[in-house]
Amino acid sequence: MGTGGSKISAGPLRGTRILDLTWLLAGAGATRMLAAADAEVIRVEWVDKLDFVRLGPPAVYREGERHAPMVYGAGGDASSMPSLNRNGNFNNINPGKRGIALNLASEQGKELFLELVAQSDAVLENFSPTAMTRMGLPLERLLERKADLVYVQASGLGRVGSRSRYLSYGPTAQAISGLTFQSGLPDREPAGWGFSYMDHAAAYLVALATVRALHQRRRTGSSVYVDLAQAGSALFLTGTAALDHSANARQSSRSGNGSPYRPAAPHGVYPCAGVDRWLAIAVFDEQEWERLRGAIGEPEWTREERFAGMKERLANVEELDRLLGEWTLEQDAYEAMRSLQQAGVRAGVCQTAADKVERDVQLRQRDYYVELDHSEMGRWPVENLPLQMSRTPIRAGRPTERAAPCYGEDTEQILSELLGLSAAEIRALEEQGVVGNGSAGVAA
Repeated sequence: MGTGGSKISAGPLRGTRILDLTWLLAGAGATRMLAAADAEVIRVEWVDKLDFVRLGPPAVYREGERHAPMVYGAGGDASSMPSLNRNGNFNNINPGKRGIALNLASEQGKELFLELVAQSDAVLENFSPTAMTRMGLPLERLLERKADLVYVQASGLGRVGSRSRYLSYGPTAQAISGLTFQSGLPDREPAGWGFSYMDHAAAYLVALATVRALHQRRRTGSSVYVDLAQAGSALFLTGTAALDHSANARQSSRSGNGSPYRPAAPHGVYPCAGVDRWLAIAVFDEQEWERLRGAIGEPEWTREERFAGMKERLANVEELDRLLGEWTLEQDAYEAMRSLQQAGVRAGVCQTAADKVERDVQLRQRDYYVELDHSEMGRWPVENLPLQMSRTPIRAGRPTERAAPCYGEDTEQILSELLGLSAAEIRALEEQGVVGNGSAGVAA
């Protein structure tokens, strides 16, 4: 596990304050990376407009608590959660941030937000392009309070363009870009992606855009507005499809588990002993084929003419996959991987989540899981960032060395430290429904 609360030197974004209006992963994942680089990230949310992630599975239950069903959605029922603060996904996306509950529908809430803008370096949001204007907080009003503000807007299709008003989530961006069409077996309907991977990809680009904008502001002294389209980001992952069309007028096609560019047979994932255990195997030339034959005991079928060369194996690939699958089905996935690799055959286990957490030595050696203290859940692991820096370490949980904030957990501290409000003034704002504290987000 990680190094916990051990002392770490200042990170590259120390001294940078970011107001985080993002939600889900495409935006919140970006501010997570910025916090890991030591930026002070203040997550702004309100109980009536909660992040979907707080309302969905999986949640961490205490012993004896009722395991009620949970469903993602804007209309999610908070009573189905043991607490809004114990969603595992939310905790994994938001470590190191501070949290303030602020009602931006009220004029007093807007004013408090603008006062925070005046003391911040950047504002990030991933609403629709006109949402902030409709809330009465257009960029022009923000710039009145902070003339050199960095403002990063990461909407579905971007602010510029005839489709800018279209709403989008990660799976929508995947479909618009063509990624959904490209995924699946060649003789079947597109399978799409089983998870919102574009939220991850977009998050990295939002973080990169923010750092670039902060650098430009430092160089010029001027404000920077960033208009980023999540759907456009997905085009980076479509490979050579657009280039192939422009150069060769060729349509993209699905290749399933087969090698799309270089002849290979066998090449696929094969069932192993146990429940839902699979092994990937790839053979690209005759030397590798001979190694495979030897590693699996040179069964009679490997000597047949129909498998004698790459051309023949490709012509009979379905039968080849079936016969190889009969061998793998009798093998433990990890043992088969090790024996094949030792013989010089390309092979790798299709790991489960349990494999990644409990058995992956490489991830442990790279400190991929970090244990952080959560105010309600206690000590809990989150995913670290997959990069290391020699002089300015980057680590999930920085700069607070704490897991994700509970709802409104730092409201009083932020209003007191940054805006100079007294305890009595903060209590009055709570009574008026302008700000909230942690108790508003916890189910009874």
